Amino acid sequence: MPTDKQKIEMYEALLHNLQMASSVTMDSNRVSKLLDNICSWSYAHRMGNGELSDNQVASLVEQRFWKLLD
Repeated sequence: MPTDKQKIEMYEALLHNLQMASSVTMDSNRVSKLLDNICSWSYAHRMGNGELSDNQVASLVEQRFWKLLD
């Protein structure tokens, strides 16, 4: 599981990447990909409709977390 420091670093990098792609390079494909990554990370928190164990959900969330900047 990422530490709080790693989470903050990731979220800050993600926000900087979104701003760069949106306002500087105007790369709508990159913005869309980053937003897809955010949606995937968010959805991982509620995947399985209660059928997955807490450990399985945590693993999915962690996997999606490390892919936020892909």
